Amino acid sequence: MRDFFVTMEKIPTNLIIGFLGVGKTTAIRQLLKNKPTDERWAVIINEFGAVSIDHTFFEGTEKNGLMVKEVAGGCICCSANLPMQVTLNLVIKQQKPHRILIEPTGIGHPDSILDMLRSRFLKNVLEVCGTICLVDPRQWNQAKYREHETFIDQITLSDVLIANKTDLAGQVLTDEFLDWARSLFPPKIVIEAITQGNIKTEWLEIEPFLDRKALYPNAHQHEHHHHAEAEELIPTIGKPIRKESHGLERYGVGWVFSPDDVFDLRKLKSWVASLQNIDRMKGAFRTGKDWILLNAVGQEFTVEYLAYRRDSRLEVISSEPIAWQTLENGLMDCLLKNE
Repeated sequence: MRDFFVTMEKIPTNLIIGFLGVGKTTAIRQLLKNKPTDERWAVIINEFGAVSIDHTFFEGTEKNGLMVKEVAGGCICCSANLPMQVTLNLVIKQQKPHRILIEPTGIGHPDSILDMLRSRFLKNVLEVCGTICLVDPRQWNQAKYREHETFIDQITLSDVLIANKTDLAGQVLTDEFLDWARSLFPPKIVIEAITQGNIKTEWLEIEPFLDRKALYPNAHQHEHHHHAEAEELIPTIGKPIRKESHGLERYGVGWVFSPDDVFDLRKLKSWVASLQNIDRMKGAFRTGKDWILLNAVGQEFTVEYLAYRRDSRLEVISSEPIAWQTLENGLMDCLLKNE
């Protein structure tokens, strides 16, 4: 392995970070649309919950020089996260990529990830380029985010600071955020405002400022209670598998349904709109001949069609404990009844 790594050119590697619901996965998908056709890229994604969703976005795109890998077993902000190291080594050996994009969970702290990427084991393999942080100005405008240690340090450790969803935030709030961002020290290399995750590929080439220091370097040491998907169970019709997780001051629950379960889209939208005290909900659902992704942040949600066909699955994240069985009962009512 050592000889293989020594003979390689360094691989440009970027962290794409930001809090829950800021549009990181959408931004990566936009970047991939502009990937040079003669280059091999790898995307490593990591989610908070025990049921992964983000990989469904990339179904059908794992070709033409693209590899997408998930990291199971908890958030990769844990400095001793062996699954992350194993996944990274596997990607390097199998894909020999020209670039690696890493999307940590939205409530993960980037400090220890950057330390790992710059460690003596990887410093001759990876060229750590600028860290890109996406922020929804509407979150920044709320005290619960602006006082959150991880939220603050995601911004602090970024080289490229991007206001996303500015069409929803509005011009006044966006300008207030940009003015605040320009006052930060050390200064950011790029500060921009975008919509729909349209980050520019040239921002990936930004050289990082190595003297950026986390304000809360121990923020990522909160107790974790994640449950790894070491054993993948197979759900039966009408009997989903439920998996719960807890850590980083958040509670999560996920369900995996049989691919033969079919949801009523109208009822599903109504159920999502009724969710209370939820930070985030993502789900891939079979709705007849179509499969869709429902992506909800607070009271806003979007629907798009997916190429994913393996099963229906969703993850709900909250900052407070939720009556998961009540939530599941409402979800089950969205199923079309089998004759």
